[in-house]
Amino acid sequence: MQQTTVAPTVVQQTPSQQLIAQRAQRNPARRVGLPTGQQIGTGTGLSVTLDYLSSLRHDSNLRLTDPSLGSTTWWENTLALGILKQTSDSRLALDLSGLYRIANEPIIGTDSSFADPSARLSYQRSRQNSQLDLLLDYREQDLAFNRSLTDTNLDGRIDAADVIGTIGDQVNSLGNLNWQTGLNDPIGFQFIYSYSERTYTNTIDPNLFDNKSSNYTAITTLRVSPVFQANLRLGYTDFSAEDNVRTDEQTTVVTVGGTYDVSPVTTVSANIGYSQVDDTQRTTNTNTVTEDFVWDFAWSKTLPDGSADFQIDQTFGVNGSRINATAGRSFQRANGVLSFNVGLTRGPFDEVTPIGQLDYSYQLASSRIGATVQRRVGTSTQSIETRETLVFLTYDYFINPVSGLSFSIDYIDQEDEGTGQPNPRQRGTFSASYTRAVTKDWAVNVGYQYEMDDQNGFKATSNSVFLTLGRRFSLKP
Repeated sequence: MQQTTVAPTVVQQTPSQQLIAQRAQRNPARRVGLPTGQQIGTGTGLSVTLDYLSSLRHDSNLRLTDPSLGSTTWWENTLALGILKQTSDSRLALDLSGLYRIANEPIIGTDSSFADPSARLSYQRSRQNSQLDLLLDYREQDLAFNRSLTDTNLDGRIDAADVIGTIGDQVNSLGNLNWQTGLNDPIGFQFIYSYSERTYTNTIDPNLFDNKSSNYTAITTLRVSPVFQANLRLGYTDFSAEDNVRTDEQTTVVTVGGTYDVSPVTTVSANIGYSQVDDTQRTTNTNTVTEDFVWDFAWSKTLPDGSADFQIDQTFGVNGSRINATAGRSFQRANGVLSFNVGLTRGPFDEVTPIGQLDYSYQLASSRIGATVQRRVGTSTQSIETRETLVFLTYDYFINPVSGLSFSIDYIDQEDEGTGQPNPRQRGTFSASYTRAVTKDWAVNVGYQYEMDDQNGFKATSNSVFLTLGRRFSLKP
């Protein structure tokens, strides 16, 4: 779940509705641009928009030190260009943004700079027998001004860097390619490639280190009958990190399995295979190769008011095998959705941990509630088995057609598993804001945010207030 900003980003809404619909974060002028929820096939043609936001903020402890070094005041002006081209079977979107910041910080003094450039290109094409999805994303962030917890796990890995870091700059690069062909043929093929890279400059925390990962997956599907299909999957991951031991890690997974429709509403699937991990630590010039079986089984059933499912699997990583088992249920209602899954995971050190996720959304005529709670365990970029709990809560209240209130709570808790020290770390934010349309085109957002940071017993807090003025210009049509 990504947290967005107070910028007007929803087509055909008033500025106040656009602003109210967004969640306040530490930097309310981040990630403006086009909505991401539009689907292929609407055939809306070409649209070009330009978003402008001007934001003034005052923070009592920007870098979360104890004691605080003093308060910081900054002013940002953000521009974001969005281009969207849609046809009956394709969608092309380009988003560009950047800002100019003037900040007065303790010790550093007053400084100004162009900062936080970002670019995102996405393309989807759907044909009768093939489908293509492409995504390219580049984003620079000053960690002192951008610490949104909803950025957590965007690269799919549990990472201590998602919780820590208040000094320096972070650059995230992401690329995804998903190509499928033979969707209606007896034999189908799918190729998936993903690349992620994270680099840092001017940081002082040793837990913030450069890392990158390339993932390749090839799948062959054989449709034996209308109710049964077999598959062969080959996956390869190449991960490297500039951590203390300078890790190089290659993982190869080969599985074979199938999916069977027991009835029009019930499906089961099973896969079995083998995984090998080749781990090299360049600092000590040591190499370890380990391998084990991997497998999974899943059952799902469509119900009149939602669905039910059960999943169990064994995965294998650099620290050994992990078994996960969860059962879930989803409910569809006229004004809301509730889904959850709960279960247990047993890790390579024989530790058993509850896992699961709950998602809830409910909308009334004048308000909206949203909640996501997640508990999972995985291997971090430092090759450490890590427990993680995420909580995201939102409440929006629409006072009238031109104004509204928005509240949010974000929380993340991480702790290491295994034989070493748990090294607990927590972060949390509470935000409250009021939004009002100033004119037909302009909207203003004023709010307050509280942030807490607890790193292995070291605690710090901050209080901030902000004022943001924003507008969307429709350049075409």
